[in-house]
Amino acid sequence: MPNKTPDYDAIVIGAGFSGVRSLWELDRLGLTAKCFDNASDVGGTWCWNRYPGCRTDGEAWVYALKFLPELLEEWYFTERYPTQEELQWYLGRIIDRYDLRKNIEFDTQVESAHYSDSDSLWTITTATGGVATSRYFLAATGIVSIPKEPSFPGLKSFKGEVYQASTWPEHGVDFRNKRVGVVGTGSSGIQIITKIAPAAKQLAVFQRTPNYVLAARNYALDEYQTEEVKKNFDAVWEIAKVNLAGHAVKHSGRTVAGVGDPEQIRRIFDNGWERGCFDFQLGTFDDCFVDPDANKVASDYIRDKIHAIVQDPDTADLLCPHYPFGARRPPAGDGYYQAFNRPNVKLVDVSKDEIDMSENGIKTASGAEYELDIIILALGFDAGTGAMNKIDIRGSQNKSLRDTWTQRLGTFAGVLVHDFPNMFIVCGPHLPAGNMPVSLEVSANWIGKTIEHMEENKLAKINVSKEAMNAWTTHVEELWASTFLSQHAHEQGSWFVGTNIPGKQSKIMFYFGGMVNLEPWLTKELESKWSSMEFTPLDRAEKASNGIGNKNSTVGGIHVTAEMLESIKTPLQSDEVGMTPTEKFNLSSAATARYVDLAVKEMRSRGLSPKQDYRLHWWKVLQDFADSEEGQKLVQEAPITKEGLQSLTSKLGIEGEAIARMGPDIVNLLTGKTHPLAHITRDNLLFRIYLSDEGARSNRYLAEYAKKLTSQKKNVRILEIGAGTGGTTFQVLSQCSTNGEPFCAQYMYTDLSPGFFGTGETTLKKWKPLLTFKILNVEDDPVKQGFEEHSYDLIFAANVIHATKSLTKSLSSIHKLLKPGGVLGLVELTRLTPFYNLIFGPLAGWWAGVEEGRIESPLQSPEQWDELLKKAGFSGVDLAAYDLPEPERHSALMLSTALVNPTTNGN
Repeated sequence: MPNKTPDYDAIVIGAGFSGVRSLWELDRLGLTAKCFDNASDVGGTWCWNRYPGCRTDGEAWVYALKFLPELLEEWYFTERYPTQEELQWYLGRIIDRYDLRKNIEFDTQVESAHYSDSDSLWTITTATGGVATSRYFLAATGIVSIPKEPSFPGLKSFKGEVYQASTWPEHGVDFRNKRVGVVGTGSSGIQIITKIAPAAKQLAVFQRTPNYVLAARNYALDEYQTEEVKKNFDAVWEIAKVNLAGHAVKHSGRTVAGVGDPEQIRRIFDNGWERGCFDFQLGTFDDCFVDPDANKVASDYIRDKIHAIVQDPDTADLLCPHYPFGARRPPAGDGYYQAFNRPNVKLVDVSKDEIDMSENGIKTASGAEYELDIIILALGFDAGTGAMNKIDIRGSQNKSLRDTWTQRLGTFAGVLVHDFPNMFIVCGPHLPAGNMPVSLEVSANWIGKTIEHMEENKLAKINVSKEAMNAWTTHVEELWASTFLSQHAHEQGSWFVGTNIPGKQSKIMFYFGGMVNLEPWLTKELESKWSSMEFTPLDRAEKASNGIGNKNSTVGGIHVTAEMLESIKTPLQSDEVGMTPTEKFNLSSAATARYVDLAVKEMRSRGLSPKQDYRLHWWKVLQDFADSEEGQKLVQEAPITKEGLQSLTSKLGIEGEAIARMGPDIVNLLTGKTHPLAHITRDNLLFRIYLSDEGARSNRYLAEYAKKLTSQKKNVRILEIGAGTGGTTFQVLSQCSTNGEPFCAQYMYTDLSPGFFGTGETTLKKWKPLLTFKILNVEDDPVKQGFEEHSYDLIFAANVIHATKSLTKSLSSIHKLLKPGGVLGLVELTRLTPFYNLIFGPLAGWWAGVEEGRIESPLQSPEQWDELLKKAGFSGVDLAAYDLPEPERHSALMLSTALVNPTTNGN
């Protein structure tokens, strides 16, 4: 039974389609979650596979997530088969739409996942030694995320450029006037070859096994087609759920034998070929993959097509497969076979000839050598089990998943494995081969209902019975063995069975009965109250806090909760004009978006460039925002005319004044004709912003905590970092010292520049006798600047620390100044909003963290602050009180305690 509190309720590995879907499901259930992904951004395989021409061969309307209707309404499909860029953009839009990004830790490789029988917890360890625990472990690693490793001894000797399709670099690659060699003719290789053939000086294609490449028939979607897609969306998905491969194609009800007439058969195939891809494979005849004779007719048809397209007979012969259609997954591509009619493209048959690399290019065992400037390796993936086997996963009694699957690849309906309690496979082996998002929707929904059942009934763990797992696994194996394609797939090195990986045992990785036959297995469990599952009750129903919100109700010895602070009534300008804070925030965002959009269009139309300094970063963020779906949606919500904008901003208080002052001058700010401080400091605008609606709530929370602390404890010493114009100071002093009376032993007012002290003395005249003004650079050793080590009870900084070059160094300096048990109060923006992008984006200090990797904005989420604080010797985020409810939330007060004996300290 659990005897300790986990860090999170659930940990998800992978931030592709299945990881994003899982995070939303966990968020729906109100569970804390953490997601780890080795990539630098969301997308999974669609983040890594950035190679030229990369796109799905599943149609956009079923290669999507379907769990909420607004996803459909807010997304506009552009092509029949979306590109890698669009898919990654789509997933990024979803995680930002539902505020899931804060739960994801990118650039993090998971090394192991071990289950503890004594605690009923999973412990996840990363490559850098990070450790996190959870009750549930969701493997959302996907089926094609582990690239097949190149095995060419001479590869390191090659003097040219080498790229692998599955780990393509983010920078562009120029193929013009280059001699290029592509090794591999699977889906990736086919897309690359088709894309770069027109650009390369010479293109050599090294083919070991030819593929049946189907015509894709991609096309752009106009507004009328998009409208039709949305109108028929649900009906199309129902078709895809019934289709054995999860595609929006109705099974024809025809057989080759049933039609009989060769001319009629050809006309049906012709029609399917013109419709493209899976319409040919799945919508022409239903017996092509079960009847060898029907398969031969289909295979012959495609071989005839190859000969009709490829002009050189010998090349056409080499491109023709001589194994049954479907023994390997048939790729799709427009223009692949036509590429071999180009004089600069050569097909090199290596089916009977080993190849290796030399310093000049690729050489064959028979003696031929091809001089190349670029080599592209399109080798495919260790599919199905590869991703989970790469992680050291150990279940009950330290049982190894890798060893278990070596003996027999077993799951229950692709979601559970016996003796691996609370481990849910979201997208992995034994799901139907084909269009994964359709399968994913069913499996993720079932996993969510199962976890919900466990939460409602206080169940510590779930373990599928061995009998249920064996029954499903036997069904998968027997169905595959009954097809005549099974032996051919083994012989042809198909990733269906893993024989594309040297030394990997031949095992069927996927289910060939479709979701229509898998879903009843899952439905039966729901209807029978999970009769095939063994549940263990939870003795103490503890839930993870993940360190964010409230670990306890005491911070610095003072009773305080986020709910207490967030319930404080704060006078706001929005009240004066009859708006809610949320309405005012959204109107400010819309007005800002309109000005940004106008500025971006002007810069582009006039061919202007930003000043070649930090403003380059601001320009990129402005463009990305203006080009984004979110940005354009906000633009549409703003007035079109200049008069309309002026009317709107006049109603938005201090924020409106700032937008009206900065917005029309963005182009001049970018090009350096206007300095931002000329706008921000005039008429004390910056000070007033900190007192306005945008700055009021989180600063008021800090002031309330300071009031509680100083009223309950004597001789409190306070230090404010980056006090600047005194906006936050005013809030604190107003609450703690209404009439200027002493309330603490010392209040140290610090900033980088003494230039702010005059403004502070003026605006805080009532409290001047209580304040000590001193210069402090928090990124340098504070002791060397004349500050006493470990001497302050409360240190706070409002929207300051994010503007330093090194967050770790700054937090370590603060830790050096705090007494053990002292409290740090951080008021920080937790996500970039249009308004703050406009106000602070043109300031050099906003981009101080670029070298630390904060290139889009300097801001951090509360979860990221939690980790940074722990590394610097703090307790993490003990409390986070937010300015607004989701999804408009963007600022918070975070309180953290300096540990007495920190195990990790950046000092």
